[in-house]
Amino acid sequence: MKFLFFIFHFRYRQRTLNNILKRKKVRKYFLINLSGPFYSMFGKILLFFKLGKFISCDGEPFVKKLGINLWMGGTDIKIPENFKDYKNNCVVMNNFFLGKKNLIQFYPTLIKKIKFSNEFKIVYVAESKLDDDEIIDNLWNKQKDKLFKKYSLIDSKEFWEDFVHLDLNTLQTHYIKLKSRLRYHSIIKLSEKIGERLIVVGDNWKTNVKNSTKTNFNKNFIESLYKGNLCLDFGSKWGDLALYPRSIEIIESGGMLLQSLQSDSKDIFGDSFENITFNSFDDLVKKIEMFDKNPNYLNMYNNSLIKRFENDDSNHNTLSKIWEISKSSY
Repeated sequence: MKFLFFIFHFRYRQRTLNNILKRKKVRKYFLINLSGPFYSMFGKILLFFKLGKFISCDGEPFVKKLGINLWMGGTDIKIPENFKDYKNNCVVMNNFFLGKKNLIQFYPTLIKKIKFSNEFKIVYVAESKLDDDEIIDNLWNKQKDKLFKKYSLIDSKEFWEDFVHLDLNTLQTHYIKLKSRLRYHSIIKLSEKIGERLIVVGDNWKTNVKNSTKTNFNKNFIESLYKGNLCLDFGSKWGDLALYPRSIEIIESGGMLLQSLQSDSKDIFGDSFENITFNSFDDLVKKIEMFDKNPNYLNMYNNSLIKRFENDDSNHNTLSKIWEISKSSY
C-alpha cells in the first residue's frame, strides 16, 4: 500500500483538482485529502514524522522532501524565486516556450454518465477582462485574421519570433493577453452568428453577448450548466495542453467538450479528437452545426471519452510519477 496525502491550506484548490480528490484509491495508491486550514495541520504532523508521501499545492506548506510541490494555475514561472531550485517542484501546465519539465497531469475521473437530448445548449463559462496594452492591441490588430483562421498559430514559436528576446515572464504575459483577446472576440463573433443559442456566464460579457448571465462561481450551478450540453473551451490562458481544471470539470460534469486544438489533443482524446476540437472560427461553427444535425454524436463522442478515462491507467501513471519525484531530495 502506498499513501499519498494532499495537504494544502487553501480550500479553493479542492475545486481546481476536480474529482481526483474524491477518489479514495487508485489501484495501489491510497489518496487522503487533508486540505483546508484545519485538516492541513494534521498533514503537517504526518509530514514531520515522515508518514507517507505528500502533495502540497502552491507551497502552502512547502515540502522539501517526501513529496511534491504542485504549482497550480500556470507554468513554472509561478514558482517563487526562493523555491525554484528544488527538484520536487511540479506544474500542471506548460507551453511551447517552456517545455514539459515535471509536468503533473490529472485526468477526468468519476465522470457523470448522461444521455444528451436534442435540445442541448451551447455553453461558455469564463470571465473575460482585457487589460489595456498597446503592444498587444497592435499585435492583435495585425494578426487577428490569421488567428481566426488558425487558432493554434498562437502556440507556435514562429508566431512569437519578434518577441523571443524578451524574458520569460514578459513573454508569458504577452501570450496570456493575446489569448484573452482571441477567445473574447471569438465568443462575440459566435454570439452574433448563433444568437441566443449561446449561453455565456460572466459579468464582462453583458455589453456584447445577448444571452449572458452574471458571474457565478457556485460549483453546483456550473456543473448543472455543463451537464448535458455542448461546452466550449479555448484552452488554458497559460499553455497549450488539453486537460486543465476547466476542461476536466466539463468532462466530469457530463458535458460534451468542444475545445480549440491543443498540442496534445490527439494523445489525450484519441480518435475522437478531430470531432471535438476546432482550429479556426469557421471550424468552430462547422462543429456546432455538425452536432445540431446529428445530436446523437454528442452521446457517441462522450461515451468514447468516458471509456478512454474509466480504466484509471492515466491517473495511475500520474500517481506513480509523483511517487518517484517524491524520492528526490532538495
